[in-house]
Amino acid sequence: MRTIRNIASTALAAALLAAPALAVDTSSVTFAQFTQQTSSKIAQYGSIAGGNSLTIAQSPVFFVISAFGPLGFYPTTMTMAATSMAAVTSLGPQFQQLGWTGNIRFGDATSAFLDVNFANATFSFDGTGGSASLISTDPGNPISYTSNVLNLPAFDFKDFSLAFTALTPAFTVAANGFGTPFDANIAGSFAGSDDQGGTGGVPEPSAWAMLLAGFGLVGITARRRSGRATVAA
Repeated sequence: MRTIRNIASTALAAALLAAPALAVDTSSVTFAQFTQQTSSKIAQYGSIAGGNSLTIAQSPVFFVISAFGPLGFYPTTMTMAATSMAAVTSLGPQFQQLGWTGNIRFGDATSAFLDVNFANATFSFDGTGGSASLISTDPGNPISYTSNVLNLPAFDFKDFSLAFTALTPAFTVAANGFGTPFDANIAGSFAGSDDQGGTGGVPEPSAWAMLLAGFGLVGITARRRSGRATVAA
């Protein structure tokens, strides 16, 4: 298990070093990131009456604390529930869906690493329907962060970026103007503007594809080790 975590930590470090910063706020501090523990598609984008939904049900993820708490790499679970009643609009080669409101939680209610409430986030889909991002960087729609683990300062600005890859089936726009359902892999980052300043904003959504690929190796390694243990037994 220690070897697997070391491999995961190395993959994460390499991805973070290679990840470009999203130029949102020069004093923004990225204090937490996450990615999946396995290669399973844990995010479900679905259809609801008059809109779309996004759900993740207590799925295993790696939560990485990089500021304002015990720095490290923590296996935990992620739960997410969000909806949008806005139609999908076309922006040339891309599609966009506004008005996403919901909650993201890492851990459970009594020992949450991070609990995020947000409103009016924007979902953007690439032209091929194979990847997407959910971003909230609008000061007019503040994000709420709470945590039982992190000692977060009184941020004057908060933002997050979630990246979705390997959308299955590929995203399309239905006849009613809303998005068609898909499952996807997910990774992301959370940041805030600290009164004391800082460096590094939320990484570009595309950079998180490297995290998903890196942690995919962890799942493969775990399965191989499990198979060897079975044979040895």
